[in-house]
Amino acid sequence: MAIHGDAHGVQQVQDKKEDRRVRRTKKLLTQALTQLLQEKQINEITVKELTDLADMNRGTFYLYYRDMFDMLEKVEDGLFGALDEIISVHGNNDVMTEAKMILVDLFRFIGDNREMCRVLLSPHGDMNFLHRLNEVLREKCLMAWHEHRQEKDEAEFDYHYSFIVFGCAGLIRAWVNRDCQESPETMAKLAFDMVLRGSMADV
Repeated sequence: MAIHGDAHGVQQVQDKKEDRRVRRTKKLLTQALTQLLQEKQINEITVKELTDLADMNRGTFYLYYRDMFDMLEKVEDGLFGALDEIISVHGNNDVMTEAKMILVDLFRFIGDNREMCRVLLSPHGDMNFLHRLNEVLREKCLMAWHEHRQEKDEAEFDYHYSFIVFGCAGLIRAWVNRDCQESPETMAKLAFDMVLRGSMADV
């Protein structure tokens, strides 16, 4: 029995080492992708130049991704999965309080992933990223809007929401381009004061 137990323990250690290797490999590939996206669009990047920059062979790349577009999509999926978790922890008890808390967490998340967010929001980035960010936040904002508005005017919401999202996107771009010098808390307060409070002044 002891032999079986030892074998199981060895397998667990090997699995953990393999997981670490996989994470490290994907991290190096993502860092290389981030660097290349600062110079060119995704359709101009080849697997060879990515793997050369990451100092690994193309076979390693194809263990995890079909092509460059698949890699970019999976990187974005990882970002949005984490963003979904951030948003899901917030309730709808008070729209103003929740908006502040969501913004703080959002700016912390962006600060932690500043390099990738910078390139995804740049001219060489993926416009689908902004579209997906829009969709992730829209449902949360719509719920708060319906809860605090007696008149459920969908068109009015769309106008307010477009103003909020594109205003915040500009603010985020400026922040990451300044290498996130200000704290997430400072940026969240600035975003709330400049955009959310202005659009909800008559709530």
